[in-house]
Amino acid sequence: MFPALLISAAVLLASVVFYGMAVALLMRVVVRLIRSGYTGLGFWKNVLVMMFVTLITAGVHLAQIALWAGAVLTCGEISTFEKAFYYSAQNYTALGYGDITLSERWRLLGPLESINGILLFGLSAAVMFAVMSHLIMNDLRSQYGLGDEAAGGTPLK
Repeated sequence: MFPALLISAAVLLASVVFYGMAVALLMRVVVRLIRSGYTGLGFWKNVLVMMFVTLITAGVHLAQIALWAGAVLTCGEISTFEKAFYYSAQNYTALGYGDITLSERWRLLGPLESINGILLFGLSAAVMFAVMSHLIMNDLRSQYGLGDEAAGGTPLK
């Protein structure tokens, strides 16, 4: 049990650090877009911003799954990266088909990966909500001349 806990803790820490760095970079790009006068330029431009945020976030989640797959592969539990990635994707998303299982020694990796996935999916939803909120607020400002108080938020600095 302790080797599985140690490896899970290390992968969880690496996962959260990587995710945090990716989201911080993503937010800098989005804030620059919004601050550079990008706002209020139309429906499709806002759709493109949200698509960009969603695709980058999905890519980061796939990288997290690959990180966990590498850990499972390193433990020697699964023979190929493809199978390890499939196993990891099931656990990260909390889908849990159960058609691939680990030995008793390493089986704790699955539930701990699920905790990681659930937490990071929640953070992704928060990021998308924050971006969408700012896009809506900026549209309100540009279309109706509303100030920050009337638009219900604070300006991006």
